Amino acid sequence: MTTAGDDSARLEARNAAMKDQVDTLLEQFERQTAQLRDAQEAASQTSATVVSQDGLVRATIDATGTLAKLEIQPNAFERTNPAQLANTVLTLVRQGSLQVKQQVAELMAPITEGLPDLSDLIEGAPSLQGLMPAIPDFLAEEEEPKAPAKSEDFEDPLLRKDDAPPPPPPVPPAPPAPPAPKPIPKRVRQNQDDDEEEPPSSWLTRGV
Repeated sequence: MTTAGDDSARLEARNAAMKDQVDTLLEQFERQTAQLRDAQEAASQTSATVVSQDGLVRATIDATGTLAKLEIQPNAFERTNPAQLANTVLTLVRQGSLQVKQQVAELMAPITEGLPDLSDLIEGAPSLQGLMPAIPDFLAEEEEPKAPAKSEDFEDPLLRKDDAPPPPPPVPPAPPAPPAPKPIPKRVRQNQDDDEEEPPSSWLTRGV
């Protein structure tokens, strides 16, 4: 049979254990808060630089996954065509973005792994460890994007003169213009002096 004193002692012991647990959680929270600030500061300065296999293109990706710098060798336009060069740039940007994500995930991993489980905070509560998603491996091997098929429009036109389409036929000359119509000659009136040389005909001169 338990007495009131025994119940009081068990209650005090339980309260003391809970207080120690809360103090431990507070210390852990403050430590993780400081770690989180450091991790966020380091994540904001994260970057990745990737280079193509042929060494013609170099891309730098910043902490936001944005292309910050792109360097292309001068002879790249002699050793490749525009379609292949564009595909190389896109591939490097994708790879650099995955590297940045992986670096940020590795910075945050120690903080998330040290979080207490629900069962540690509340007695009898279920564990949530199995429900927390694991940090993915962003650098896992993925299927490389296929290079676009070479298009005739992107191939060097100077090196493919034989395949060039024939020039269009010359434009036929325009037909000659029709001849201009001949001017109609104007009728010239006789001068008045010629009319006065012959006297007018009258009945007085008839028969003379």
